[in-house]
Amino acid sequence: MKQRPTLPQGHGEVLTRPPYDEWADITDANARLSETWDFAVAGVSAAEFRTTARLEAAEAASVFSSRLRVPVRSLPSEVDRVVVTGHQPELYHPGVWVKDFLLQRVADKSSAVAIDLVVDTDSFVDVSLRVPSLEPVVTAVSHSLAIGESGRCFATTSVPDDAALSEFCDRGASTLSALPATAPGRHFAQFCTHLHGAAADAHNLAELVTFARRRFEASAGSDYLELPVSVLSRLSAFARYSFDIMRSAERFARSYNNELSSYRAIHKTRSAAQPFPDLGVTDAGFEIPFWYVGEASRRPLFVVPLADGLELLAEDERLVVLPNDPEVAISLLLDLPGIVAPKAIALTLYSRMFLADMFIHGVGGGRYDRIADGVIRRFYAQEPPVFTVASMTMYLPLGAAMVGDEDVTRAEQKLHRFEHNPDEALDGIECESLIEREAVGSLSREKTTLVARIAQPDADRKTLGIRIREINRQLRELLAPVAEELRADLEKLKSERDATEILTDRTYPFCLWDPSEIRDKVL
Repeated sequence: MKQRPTLPQGHGEVLTRPPYDEWADITDANARLSETWDFAVAGVSAAEFRTTARLEAAEAASVFSSRLRVPVRSLPSEVDRVVVTGHQPELYHPGVWVKDFLLQRVADKSSAVAIDLVVDTDSFVDVSLRVPSLEPVVTAVSHSLAIGESGRCFATTSVPDDAALSEFCDRGASTLSALPATAPGRHFAQFCTHLHGAAADAHNLAELVTFARRRFEASAGSDYLELPVSVLSRLSAFARYSFDIMRSAERFARSYNNELSSYRAIHKTRSAAQPFPDLGVTDAGFEIPFWYVGEASRRPLFVVPLADGLELLAEDERLVVLPNDPEVAISLLLDLPGIVAPKAIALTLYSRMFLADMFIHGVGGGRYDRIADGVIRRFYAQEPPVFTVASMTMYLPLGAAMVGDEDVTRAEQKLHRFEHNPDEALDGIECESLIEREAVGSLSREKTTLVARIAQPDADRKTLGIRIREINRQLRELLAPVAEELRADLEKLKSERDATEILTDRTYPFCLWDPSEIRDKVL
């Protein structure tokens, strides 16, 4: 079994799997692998389709990125190498952000077209600034920029108004101003300046966060391209890919579900929802790994096979009847008022096979993309391209006292020993009176004698055991202040442990750090 990537622990530590030095060779090997593919995508050879898909995506990314209002890399005359990563447009942590800087590094070294996919067709609970607060106790607080609504995704959520943006920035600034370090608040203020500026240019929440992030990041010299999945999904190549899966919906669903079953068996996962639910397979039709994204709804898609084509349903609503002719079907898909957008597995398959010579995952995505490997083998009958994994750990400069689980465990063990053998806690204890000291000493000496006697072959263990337990009870009563002190120490350590976990959390948002500091970690 392949080694599972673990999270980097040290401040500024960058994880890459395989090691970064191997990435150039992986990129070349994946490109050579794609040249051996002999299958077709809705009537077009894999080689021709891949060329078209990459060119369309690169051109669309270039057009979209011109709206970022930061310098971006011009497309080469021929698209040779392409590297891709992606994430939802959240205020994500440096462990995610570092993928963009590694994307930039690869592009700088190889002159590859570098594309960051903005997964704006995903739904969300909220987009928020999560930060530590020290008063009145150490805790983590969240200030929401936007709250997700049922049926909506990033791309269909409006830009917050000026009042909401100001409130978000003011509340974040207030919390950060109470921290002992000023740098996080300073960086957040810079990000808020870009957030306000981006509001005038953005058409939705995803664009707002993406524009603000890239303008904030511009000081580090990034010039890679951005491509929203909502834009990718409107390209003819993606529509062809979608139709190819639609017309083979039963085979794809069985490939997908069988791979999930194998994964659950290997990892002893009993839940049918983990790591993803199966695609529905019924006598009436088949679920496919796509959403239908409308202005105010995002619904799963189903295919019902017909004698001369297929019927596409968004839940129970008929969207369109697609004929067997791919060209007509693709035109009809692109004419739909909503977007046929990929779920996670469909997006990663398309990105890894048809867009990228190398795809950079985070640790979580890399763990689950072993499933995509299996689906590629089952559905396309090809060996999957190798993907890479990257993450990073950055801690806020808060001077946190490091109290961990091991400190709490030692205190728990000390209290446990006292409760069962209070005589072992006598060293260093000062009794309040001579009488108390003599009583404690007498009981301790008696217990020592009894413990020695109970080990003898002819000992009356029951009687001796009763007396030993009685001595322990009397000692606990005499030494009750010691127990209270041990319990107080334990609770204090638990509180400090919990505070340490908050202050050394690696998942605080990227806008609390200097972009150049992250860039320098990957050079």
